[in-house]
Amino acid sequence: MVKLNIVGVGPGSVEYVTPLVHRLVLEAQIVIGAKRSLDLFSSNCFSGEIHVLTAKNLDSLLKYAVESAKEDKNVVILSTGDPGFSGLLQSVLKTKLVTSDEINVVPGISAIQVCAAKLGLCWDKMCLFTFHQGNVCDARKNELVDCLNAGRNVILFPDPKSFLPKDIAQYLINSGFDPNMSVFICENLTLNNERIVTSSLSGVLLVDFATLCVMVIKTKCDKVVDV
Repeated sequence: MVKLNIVGVGPGSVEYVTPLVHRLVLEAQIVIGAKRSLDLFSSNCFSGEIHVLTAKNLDSLLKYAVESAKEDKNVVILSTGDPGFSGLLQSVLKTKLVTSDEINVVPGISAIQVCAAKLGLCWDKMCLFTFHQGNVCDARKNELVDCLNAGRNVILFPDPKSFLPKDIAQYLINSGFDPNMSVFICENLTLNNERIVTSSLSGVLLVDFATLCVMVIKTKCDKVVDV
């Protein structure tokens, strides 16, 4: 049976790449990943083919990965964060070239988890959203509004191209939410230029944030660590 390895490499720092993922990369005949994922590993970690994944070659490289795995080659696809949350697992399954039974998913640490930890939040009852991978649609926006109207705190990935933090803030203000509603933006988590900003919906309108960021919108005054 095909076992295509899709592994999570964490939020950005090499310190968050698990030993299991390091071992799988060392053993792989083919490693596929975005440049920033590949850069987490030293050159002596690779013993076979290395392919840099981009938006342009995504479909062709995923097809190559599946075909290679079906030829009994040891293939590893690197996914930032966790493969199952706004990661490459969805992209691989969408090809319909392989089933979930034929995939070995190795979890990674998501920026969502790191964000919650940095803010001292219990996130088991929060609403989770990602607007990555074409998820910016009216239905998802309405779900976000419904969660906030229900008094639920939200943690989400903005889309870096079409639904930035300021777009989200403006959308929520236009939907009738208090411009003073508490917002936290966590940028470049685990990296040297990490930044955590405490603000409000109206305050977010005035700031440009990094592509790699997580947004927390709070309707409740839970305890939050000093950031």
